[in-house]
Amino acid sequence: MHYDLIIRNGTIVDGSGKARFKGDIAVKDRRIAEIGILAGATAAIEIDAAKKIVCPGFIDIHSHIDFAVVGENHAEMLKPLIMQGITTVVGGNCGFSSC
Repeated sequence: MHYDLIIRNGTIVDGSGKARFKGDIAVKDRRIAEIGILAGATAAIEIDAAKKIVCPGFIDIHSHIDFAVVGENHAEMLKPLIMQGITTVVGGNCGFSSC
């Protein structure tokens, strides 16, 4: 099978509560297509995740980043969050919001 992306050799923590495990993750059409040992599979892009943990994005349940989202430079301000694995933030949880 040929995929768009394969993340190989990672320690996978899938968020289900099950124990972590070694494996590969294949992506096709922007969706996870297969998880497991995908030795025979190929991809346009392959990332070696040996000695790294691969997991779903994290949720920051208390940040004030919502004030940055409306700014012109918001992409640059949000970049450190993405680099830490934060893919979702909850805003306005202190009773006020920038909107």
